[in-house]
Amino acid sequence: MKSSRHNFFTRLFAISGALWLALLLLPAMPATAATSELPNLGELATVNLEREKALGESVYNKLLARDLIETHPLVDRYINDLGYRLLAGIDKRLRDYRFFIVRDDSVNAFALPGGYIGVNRGLVREAHNQHQLASVLAHEIAHVELMHGLDLMKKGSNVGSAAMLTVLAGLLLGGVDSNLGAAVVYGGVAGSQQAMVNFTRENEYEADRIGIELLQNAKFDANGMVEFFKIMGQLSGSSELGNIEYLRTHPVSSNRVAEAMSRVRTTKGVDDQVDDFPLFKDFLQYSSNDHLPIQGSPYLRALAYIQSGKYAQAEALLLELYQQDSENLWYSIAFAENLERLGRVPEAEQVYRRLLDIFPGDYILSMRLLQLLKQAGQNQTALVIARGLETQFPQRQQIYFELSEIYRSLQRPALRLMAEAEYHRLNGNTKQAIRLYDEILNSSGVDLATESRAREKRLLLLPK
Repeated sequence: MKSSRHNFFTRLFAISGALWLALLLLPAMPATAATSELPNLGELATVNLEREKALGESVYNKLLARDLIETHPLVDRYINDLGYRLLAGIDKRLRDYRFFIVRDDSVNAFALPGGYIGVNRGLVREAHNQHQLASVLAHEIAHVELMHGLDLMKKGSNVGSAAMLTVLAGLLLGGVDSNLGAAVVYGGVAGSQQAMVNFTRENEYEADRIGIELLQNAKFDANGMVEFFKIMGQLSGSSELGNIEYLRTHPVSSNRVAEAMSRVRTTKGVDDQVDDFPLFKDFLQYSSNDHLPIQGSPYLRALAYIQSGKYAQAEALLLELYQQDSENLWYSIAFAENLERLGRVPEAEQVYRRLLDIFPGDYILSMRLLQLLKQAGQNQTALVIARGLETQFPQRQQIYFELSEIYRSLQRPALRLMAEAEYHRLNGNTKQAIRLYDEILNSSGVDLATESRAREKRLLLLPK
């Protein structure tokens, strides 16, 4: 069941994505910017990108800390693969994007500064295929790339940026009562400047136009955007879903649907590759329901059996799916994890190793095998995999957590501290990372290579 805090954060981010960008731009833009035309897709603009990214990352990390983001690696990979397939059609892209699923059942999607784009699992539930979901991502990407915060600036010039930023920052940090904060955002400030909350009609049409281009360039069926508009229209008339947050910030009219239909050219070159959207959707249903009924697709029924502790029944379904398509990661990983639950570790290891022969170096598979070996006490073998992952994915925080535990088991304290320091550095905890490097440098018996690495990394963290 969703908590009121989940609902509040969803409402907050539904209206704050573009507003953050407007506030970011206010100090940097000259007065004449308010009357200039919006930039074209990919056009350079006077924006402090580092500041924008830092703010978006901060908001994202707060969502992550409150357990509001779905972190399963297959879910994360699926939504980011969709997003980056769309981004391939953008020249001169200024931002590194991050797509994520929010653990909230309301129908919503939003863009934060710096290219952080969130989609509620409630919106995924209403989409029927990957093309419809991709249309939502394409639309949000277009808003970010077109910098529609500039347009909101014009509408919200009477709202003090410092005051609004203070309110929103307080809400994010939990320092302001959520009911009071919502009243301020929806009433006093936002109520006096409704355009600060809703994108203008021109913004929406422009984002639709660019979104359709992105969809067609990436060989998605751009009709997915029109189809999703119609789904939203049907939901808006539902007594249960009449107050849809996505429609609050992205209003759908018959004119907008007609405009989108006129822009969708005859679908040519749509990629007919096998799509895992139904499995992605099934997994989100499993992860959001503590008492999943045993019904639906064989994969969803297997997940329901796992959830209820009926691993033998789950194996019967998963084995058949695995034999039908042994290269499908959704089936194969669920099958291997269920073997682990049944205590059949060597068989699970065999599944992971076979998959890694097909997908060498795959992060998800390598991490699952590493964790399996670690739990089985095979730390030296696990270390080989972890070191390989460290070389291939040096910015993945989880790798250093696993390394620190492996080094602890192998009784190699200096290397454990090195891994812990890197983990904290990537987490933004620079002081703790420096403290750990100091501990290494003040320890006796540390080999020269480790000491040299610790000294070098410590220097990189010191203020310039």
